[in-house]
Amino acid sequence: MALQTTYVGIEPRTATATNVAQARGVRVTRNSSGVTAVTSATTRGDYVTLQAIAADAAGTVSSMSGGGKVPALASEAATVGALAYAAASGKFSVTSTNAALVGRWTLAASGDGVLGEVELLAVA
Repeated sequence: MALQTTYVGIEPRTATATNVAQARGVRVTRNSSGVTAVTSATTRGDYVTLQAIAADAAGTVSSMSGGGKVPALASEAATVGALAYAAASGKFSVTSTNAALVGRWTLAASGDGVLGEVELLAVA
């Protein structure tokens, strides 16, 4: 399946990665130094990377709080319509155990490391 290159309902912004590269479609959190780091499974995160970002470089991200459709790097197979949860290493999952709910899958992913799409749930 083809991935979109333009995502619906988001406001792209620029963020700088830590000294570790970040893949496209992972959840990241801005730390106290003002740079973004990959988020754990128990945290929703602040942004999703819209492109791969090299270590110590700037790249395009989207806020996790406003809703919209974003690329999502899967940690396991996911089907369209399934709820999307946070997973380790900033990935997205269908497993809810000890994980933050983040949205719903709109483009399936066949397994770990496969890029799909998630419609984010807006934070109230």
